[in-house]
Amino acid sequence: MIIVYDSLTGQGKKFASKLGYKAVNIKDYQSNDDPVVFLVTRSFNFGEIPKTTLDFLKKFHERVIGTAVSGNRNWGANFGKAGEVIEKEFGIPLVTKFEMGGFEVDIKKTKNFLESILKNP
Repeated sequence: MIIVYDSLTGQGKKFASKLGYKAVNIKDYQSNDDPVVFLVTRSFNFGEIPKTTLDFLKKFHERVIGTAVSGNRNWGANFGKAGEVIEKEFGIPLVTKFEMGGFEVDIKKTKNFLESILKNP
């Protein structure tokens, strides 16, 4: 299990590092035939998927078991919208949307999701 993060401001990296698994920047990800990957990404331009994330998903979406998306609640309905688009277009569950480096509730929810997936592959 590996966490791949796409982080512009460092918040996604911070969130990924709190999950307790190896975390790697999306630009540095090398396919090691990892059977499952969890994606931490972000939204830009009012809810679009970043190009780096889209390129990654085009290659590896079959491995991605879920996503967490950073954003700012000030964006209203567009807060973490990229996660909704990923869920719809790629069928990958949106586990959580988070602000800053993620609050404890966001981390716990994501860890619980990962543990349940790993126990019941």
